[in-house]
Amino acid sequence: MKELRCIVFTEREVVGAVIDRRRKRGEALPAGTVESVTFKTGEAIETVMEIKDDYGKITSVDLPETEVAAALIGFCMGRRIPLPVDAEKTLYVIKDAATLIITMNFNKAPRLVSTTTGKKRRTGGPGTDLARSLL
Repeated sequence: MKELRCIVFTEREVVGAVIDRRRKRGEALPAGTVESVTFKTGEAIETVMEIKDDYGKITSVDLPETEVAAALIGFCMGRRIPLPVDAEKTLYVIKDAATLIITMNFNKAPRLVSTTTGKKRRTGGPGTDLARSLL
């Protein structure tokens, strides 16, 4: 069984997410105002931001799919939108809008936490396995 979630972002949210991520990483964008955001689909999704400076010159900035996806995930985390850690997160363009598709696979084997050989396991007290305490 799988669960699928879609989060659709506005153009303003995409721009804000990319600018915020670039600012945090110390990567500059050209000075000016973002005039438009377009998506080129193909093997990978390429996002093109057109930025107009104070003199009217327009500069196109091409953003790879991974950068935009990371910016949108950071955007969600900053707004406390829950994103499952183990889920697959993929960027799509649906009706000219950036869309983050989150797929959770419930058929995966559960992650097991192993104990180290040098440490002694607790046999009782808070946090004891419920099934073990009932036996």
